[in-house]
Amino acid sequence: MKPEKVGQISEIVISILNLSVDPDAPIFLGETNLEHMKKEHPDDFEKYRGKIAEILEEPDYVAKHPKKDSIEYIKKYYDEQKKDYVLVAVRATTNGIHFAKTLFVMADRKVEKYKAKGAFKEIKKP
Repeated sequence: MKPEKVGQISEIVISILNLSVDPDAPIFLGETNLEHMKKEHPDDFEKYRGKIAEILEEPDYVAKHPKKDSIEYIKKYYDEQKKDYVLVAVRATTNGIHFAKTLFVMADRKVEKYKAKGAFKEIKKP
């Protein structure tokens, strides 16, 4: 399977996170990324795999991982029980090609930690 383009890094995200990336740099999803998501986060993957492009296109928040140098796209989804903060992490290969590496629902504790640190950068809707 050839990697599929699932999004692009917008100028807004580049500006908010102060990234040195070309505007509209494509984001791909490859077979190994899908396998990782299925294996590591099977329930989250099952529930949200159809939303990856939407999360990348219309995140509620973005963050920069302090150690892994990945861009984290976070979108809130609501169901009867609670709201899920769904995170898709995007990282560049050594060749500078960006891939959606993982997808998972953030634990409440992690959401609180991000908020406390000011790591969530809100994307204002026009």
